[in-house]
Amino acid sequence: MTGATPELLYSTPHGSLRRTKFHVKWISAALIVGLRFFACPEPASAQEIYCPESISVEQTVATIPEGWTVRQDEAASTLEGITFYSGPPEEKASLVYDQWTKRNGLAYGVWRFQPKSSHPIWLSCRYSSTRVFLAKQLPAETSECTVTYDPRVTVSGSLEIRKMDCH
Repeated sequence: MTGATPELLYSTPHGSLRRTKFHVKWISAALIVGLRFFACPEPASAQEIYCPESISVEQTVATIPEGWTVRQDEAASTLEGITFYSGPPEEKASLVYDQWTKRNGLAYGVWRFQPKSSHPIWLSCRYSSTRVFLAKQLPAETSECTVTYDPRVTVSGSLEIRKMDCH
């Protein structure tokens, strides 16, 4: 039966067997999507911490040089990088990862924190083509964040962030 479309047997409410043809690629796609959805759910707390993938920014020029005009690029600024801080970002106490590993073509940075410390941990999200960044204080009970990077892809010279998980 080379080249034949695989058939799937199922039972009808009346007990008889019926044959229904399914394309293998559709079954495979459904299984992959289903497994991805159910096997890798993100914890609710991790989703609250993620940096938005992109932001829309309006910038102004303080002094326009004579003979020039200012125009806005309509492209969104995409996530370029993250920084963890001990205290608010304006205190500039940025933290270096505690562990850096590479496996399966990806890189992983792990930051460990003292839960409920007197210096709250802040997350800063940097974006391409702007000096604007977003900052957010992490929940006091956060003890660790793992950031997954794709070293094959860069955004403004920084490794692309694939995922961030904090708990």
